[in-house]
Amino acid sequence: MSKTGNATVPKEHKHHTGEAAAIAGEIAGAVIGSAAGPVGLVAGMVVGALAGTLVGEGLEAGEERARKHEEELDETLGISGGDIGAVQSVPPPALSGAASEDESSPDWPMKRPETEPKPPK
Repeated sequence: MSKTGNATVPKEHKHHTGEAAAIAGEIAGAVIGSAAGPVGLVAGMVVGALAGTLVGEGLEAGEERARKHEEELDETLGISGGDIGAVQSVPPPALSGAASEDESSPDWPMKRPETEPKPPK
């Protein structure tokens, strides 16, 4: 595990999905092709290995997309590269369409003016 700021991040693990899929395809192709004899066995192994490689590449691409999405979520939530639950320095934009900060405050109608009115003379 490596230390990044305040978070401990696990090291990258290399998954061998593509290789495993190619081997599985090769074995399945050999089993099916063996019904046609030795030539079918070899042809089945080659075709199965190619099909397994294509499937493995697709699986690895999906894993990479999921990993990147997880990293984006971790960054957004402050799990990596920040403090979890820390107050943001800039408040998010108003969702209610309020025209000013005063109107978006929950106690807006009850707010007192910034300056006191002058008493009459």
